[in-house]
Amino acid sequence: MATTNIANANPALASLADIIEPDFTSQFALAPIYWLLIAAIVAVIGYAGWKITQRHRYWFAKRQAIKLLAQLEQHPAAAKQINQLLKRVLQHYQPAHPALSASSEQWQQWLAKQSTLTLPNLSQLLYQADSSAAEVEQFYIFARQWLTDYKANADTEQVNSATTTNTLQAIQQDKEQQHA
Repeated sequence: MATTNIANANPALASLADIIEPDFTSQFALAPIYWLLIAAIVAVIGYAGWKITQRHRYWFAKRQAIKLLAQLEQHPAAAKQINQLLKRVLQHYQPAHPALSASSEQWQQWLAKQSTLTLPNLSQLLYQADSSAAEVEQFYIFARQWLTDYKANADTEQVNSATTTNTLQAIQQDKEQQHA
């Protein structure tokens, strides 16, 4: 009643409408800079995930070779298969590597320089039937270490220098035979 009396006393107050509160909004409005920051963070996380996936796929052949090597441990003709496995891995990651087309001696020299472990004589191990189980085991251990340490950037200079040296020696021998 007091309100009605005040409205009757003052006609300007009677024309005013009641105050209406706005509806509660549940949306949280962010400033545009925060949206840009969120987009940048999502982009960085997406790029990192993509690179991790790409790296995982890149090293799949190496992981598969290590699994195959573990299966070859008990195989009787393991030496030839281990040698083929090492060459397959090298060919997968470096298809134009000169060690792939090198002779057995050059392949063995190149492999021996890749690790600190002792490499058995591959000529005897691969091409003779009387290879010992100890030599095969030694080659298996060498191959496992080589595969574990391999970073897909094997040195090509060692093979090239060995190939060049052998080529020069062959040329000198040919000249000596022609003069004789």
